[in-house]
Amino acid sequence: MQGPTPTLARRYMFKLLANMASVPVYLVMEAILPRALGPRMYGNYSFATNLFQQLSGFLDMGTSTCFYNALSRRQNESGLIGFYFRVSLLVALISLLAALCMLIPAMGGLLMPDVPLWLAPLAALWAFLTWWGRVLRSMNDAVGATVPSEMARTLISLLAVVLLAGLFWSDQLNIHTLFAQQYFMLGATALGYWLVTRRHWRERDQALRLHVSGTQSRAYCREFFDYSHPLFVQALLSFLLLTAERWLLQWFDGSAEQGFFALSQKVSMACFLFVSAMTPLIMRELSIAWGRNDRETMARLLTRFAPLLYVVAAYFSCFTLAEAPALVNIFGGAQFAAAVLPVQIMALYPLHQAYGQLAGSVFHATSRTRVLRNIAALECVYGFAAAWFLLAPREFLGLNLGAVGLALKTVGVQCLTVNLYLWLASRFLPLSFWRNLAHQIWSLAALALLAFACRDLTIRLGIGDLDSAGRFLVSGVLYSLLCLSLCLAVPRMLGLSRRELREIFIRLKKSRKRAA
Repeated sequence: MQGPTPTLARRYMFKLLANMASVPVYLVMEAILPRALGPRMYGNYSFATNLFQQLSGFLDMGTSTCFYNALSRRQNESGLIGFYFRVSLLVALISLLAALCMLIPAMGGLLMPDVPLWLAPLAALWAFLTWWGRVLRSMNDAVGATVPSEMARTLISLLAVVLLAGLFWSDQLNIHTLFAQQYFMLGATALGYWLVTRRHWRERDQALRLHVSGTQSRAYCREFFDYSHPLFVQALLSFLLLTAERWLLQWFDGSAEQGFFALSQKVSMACFLFVSAMTPLIMRELSIAWGRNDRETMARLLTRFAPLLYVVAAYFSCFTLAEAPALVNIFGGAQFAAAVLPVQIMALYPLHQAYGQLAGSVFHATSRTRVLRNIAALECVYGFAAAWFLLAPREFLGLNLGAVGLALKTVGVQCLTVNLYLWLASRFLPLSFWRNLAHQIWSLAALALLAFACRDLTIRLGIGDLDSAGRFLVSGVLYSLLCLSLCLAVPRMLGLSRRELREIFIRLKKSRKRAA
């Protein structure tokens, strides 16, 4: 018998808690890896893994999103899982062949300049396991098994960070042991997700049959092709653009600048962890609402959650922007001092990443994949032009800004593209684009003002220097209290009215009474 699916709020809470447990993994990795590997090898590691991660994304071509949406609507159809396992095997084989081709000096030397070619197969396996883990995680979200799935991820993440710290303290951490640790973490996580899936189907008193007949396979091929073939151009252009810009940085400026940008990118990813928990769950609700042709519910989901997620991202982003010198000193040390400005710029990346995932979810849920393809083609034009202008040497009509230039391009292009998605979504949903745009501006300005004020106040009080860890912690506590006060005084910051805020407090009081 099928049990009740946990509520959206409960599933989000477990995802948020799991992401919070993952924060130590990111923080420990970014405090250990730059110091253990140094800017150059850290840059090589980042460049190689990014290259194959982009390849996995290209080979995906939106099929994982199609799988997620289809399984969300038809949760008893185990044939979908069996079919997508075969798709995943194809992705693995092509990734392996690409890695083997990279071992040819002529090809590898061109596509991975100044990077040891033996990194290619190691990075390819890492990228596939990372992608495959996301597929299995989304599969559990689609069938409503979010809670046990996130509990498994939390446990494995904590074990992985203990292993990494042990390697570092025993002076055994190098590029080879790093990949071994990553394989253990990613493989164990995928296994945990799969065990949750099997248990979920047993609790439904249903057999998880992975066999797919020829007729079923042809039907699934047509369904996935209809959904994903417009995304082929988008996937190809995104792959070319994202790999080309990192290649330009590697070609013009080398592995050290690659390492500075990689550190800034990892810091921005840590900021986004608290937001990314919600986006796949909202996407599931959007897909279900579209299945009922309920545009009002879709607009209400975006109006309710987009400002909230934006402010959560802005809370971390603005503090990172103000405290970048302290963060770089904590994570990278003196050899990464040149990464301060890229970290400050990339701190703004999670802001529109939240909006982008939600706005993009609208087009995925409604199968308007041609819009995604067309925007990707347009972004490829202005994105590559911006990357060339900011990265190329002056003799090639560029500014040669290195990691700073790539950070500027990444944040600027995303801001433009995401708001274009949001505007297009407002054309067929009852959604106010201009109100969302205004909220992006004034809420960011308010939180940035608080972050810089807390930083300057703690310095003037003599608590510590700009890069002091102790002063950083005091500033964080003060900043958090001020942000909480601002949100309570101005609920519109979170996209709430005062009435909605009072209702939340009333529900919390009732929950506490029931718990007592």
